[in-house]
Amino acid sequence: MVADAEKYHAEDEKVAQRIQACNALESYAYNLRNTLQQDEKVAGRIDIDDKKKLENVIKEAITWFENNQEAETEEYEYKQKSIEETANPIMMKLFWSIEKVD
Repeated sequence: MVADAEKYHAEDEKVAQRIQACNALESYAYNLRNTLQQDEKVAGRIDIDDKKKLENVIKEAITWFENNQEAETEEYEYKQKSIEETANPIMMKLFWSIEKVD
């Protein structure tokens, strides 16, 4: 009985990690999209080419997410890191431009 409990605990932990990675990717992609679309500080100051890059990466990520609801934890994490590789430098550049003005 204890062995079964340990087995199920490990399986539950794995499922919880997958759900957490799934939720993190979904939240990150949609929050980034909403920031680009609704935050006037961002919309008015972001470079057009950078905005297009971000919009393309976000659109691709959301499409991937919607088509891969049963992906593994590593796949969700990899997808989020790939978005971050594009988004982080752009958002940092934007952050510094906003800091200089404010």
